[in-house]
Amino acid sequence: MPAPKGHKPYKGCEKGGRPREWTDDRIEKEAEEFLKWLQLPSSCWFEQFAIDRGYPDYYLVEFSKRNKKFQSVYEYAKSWQKAKLVQGGLRSEYNSNICKLVLFNTVGWTDKQQIAGDPSQPLEFLIKGIDGSSKDLVDDDADE
Repeated sequence: MPAPKGHKPYKGCEKGGRPREWTDDRIEKEAEEFLKWLQLPSSCWFEQFAIDRGYPDYYLVEFSKRNKKFQSVYEYAKSWQKAKLVQGGLRSEYNSNICKLVLFNTVGWTDKQQIAGDPSQPLEFLIKGIDGSSKDLVDDDADE
């Protein structure tokens, strides 16, 4: 519904639409609070910050897209969480299976074996290694 005739738009609605609840200044203050929250000893999962602040965790991504300062804190938080989970898992402070699951799903770690060579001919690398010397093992002339 348009504004009444002759009514000036509300601050933040000059271009139309609802006023933005999250201004750049407010997002920058939120970045400072986020950084403080990361320093708390009880902090572990950085998405909990959003929940503690009363908004959904996807706002963190939205804020990082809109504000450079928040983006740098958000990138730091991802590295911080990875380090915290790895160290906590190694020190048995956290359940290692949960750490592994989180790192697989958030950081992109994988748990796979890498096999060198051709899987259809798994012994080919051995044959190449002894090629030329294997005939000496059965060569009758070698005994003379």
